[in-house]
Amino acid sequence: MFDRIMDFPGSFSDHILPKQIHKLNVSFLVQEFRETFGGVAANIAYNLALLNERPAIYGAVGKDFKDYEARLRSYKIDLKGIKVYQNEYTASCYITTDKNDNQIAGFFPGAMKFFGVKPKVKKRDIAIIAPGNAAEMLMLADYYFKSKTFFIFDPGQQIIQFNKQQLNKAILQSNIYIVNDYELSLTLKITGLTKQQLLQRAGVLITTLGKKGSTIEIFQNHLYKKISIKTASVSDVKDPTGAGDAYRAGLIKGLLSAKLFGKIGLLELPWQTIGQTASLAAKYAVEQYGTQNHLYSYEQFKKAYHKEFKRKL
Repeated sequence: MFDRIMDFPGSFSDHILPKQIHKLNVSFLVQEFRETFGGVAANIAYNLALLNERPAIYGAVGKDFKDYEARLRSYKIDLKGIKVYQNEYTASCYITTDKNDNQIAGFFPGAMKFFGVKPKVKKRDIAIIAPGNAAEMLMLADYYFKSKTFFIFDPGQQIIQFNKQQLNKAILQSNIYIVNDYELSLTLKITGLTKQQLLQRAGVLITTLGKKGSTIEIFQNHLYKKISIKTASVSDVKDPTGAGDAYRAGLIKGLLSAKLFGKIGLLELPWQTIGQTASLAAKYAVEQYGTQNHLYSYEQFKKAYHKEFKRKL
């Protein structure tokens, strides 16, 4: 996907009148515009590549994908799961961010209306179902569940495309359910679940809270644990777009590093370290404009982790 990112120096709330929302007609004069490589799957894969992993992307793209393909291959990202539709354009998102990091986006799905190549999973793979074609997301949840593949379900902006039955089923099938605080409220509304019921079904519920960090909640064998993760120190917030994708990449890296597939139970995993890895990965994204303009080596990342959290990764 291609991101067209714009910065609005004011606050949306100063120009949107709640009592007149039924006849909204407003224009925001932006001070910066950039076209960048983006898309949730590619953003997560890019960050995983920086973290010394070799991820695979599955999805659908259009005839304008050639330059993006070359870029992803340069980071040794596996693209065998990408299907090109020559009569379509790759999905595009137009994002305007105000000074409070609130965002208004317009999304053109393009080739995302179609499916990518069905994944081929191996033992000890970790998958993440990120926002995309809603029907494909549900198909993948079924596929990973039946193949006993550990997977994270991340409904994101597509959450409103799911009905009560569909979302409840995906949550129950997944190993980790991850949302931001607003999407958590939508989850409870759509599913009709209480927060406690949601956690019981999910097993692991991760909620990102923007500047307030994130929470990781685990429920297993009638036992409950909650870990609060602070945001990593940021030198300069340039653009929050892509921070969530970087966080998810750090989460996956943390799970892999924790030797997830041993005999250890979910409650015993080093969630503080996993969450801090995710938080630090997100830091790099917000310090650069765009979702894939930050760059570091894994050795640099480990040194930054030691400096930030006062212990080795």
